[in-house]
Amino acid sequence: MKFSKQEQVLMKKDNSLKKLIISNKHISLEKPTENYYDSLINLVISQFISRSAAISISNKLLISFDATVFKQDFFENLTYQQIHKLGLTKNKAKCIKDITYNFINEDFSQKITSLTADEFDRYFLSIYGLGPWTLNMFKLFSLGDEDIFSSKDAALRRAMEISGMVTLGSDHKQYDLYANKWKPFRSIASLHLWRSLD
Repeated sequence: MKFSKQEQVLMKKDNSLKKLIISNKHISLEKPTENYYDSLINLVISQFISRSAAISISNKLLISFDATVFKQDFFENLTYQQIHKLGLTKNKAKCIKDITYNFINEDFSQKITSLTADEFDRYFLSIYGLGPWTLNMFKLFSLGDEDIFSSKDAALRRAMEISGMVTLGSDHKQYDLYANKWKPFRSIASLHLWRSLD
């Protein structure tokens, strides 16, 4: 069975994770997306709900726009109240409105390359409704960062508990401390933890 260089490194570092990787077989990190807007809207929709619920809501919204990806002009001229009526919470509607503003008026995509990592993090977190979890997921799935782990992700915590890595109900710091051994490939470890719950 063929595993990536990253998976081989992880298996040497952690026996508990090694069992998951062998069971899951090879998983590769998807190539970074070029459609940051669509990616970010989907991440906002997925905040605080299950993956299946998020997919369902995204699909319903895309059908209403007769589209396969989210575009800025879908939301540009809608009020956040109108976006809320499409089936999103008020906070998510406000967040989408602020994201749209930032893509149109602040050149969001250009900031990814022009700002330092710390500057981009601060800018990202200044957008209404975007927190550390969304920032981490954006870096992992949209930018292809190989070293992302979020202890704020309930599914990751659950997978670590089931695997005996961390005791149920531990402080978030314990999950972060355990995950440090996976550096610099914490994203790959995260993918295997999520897959272990399928």
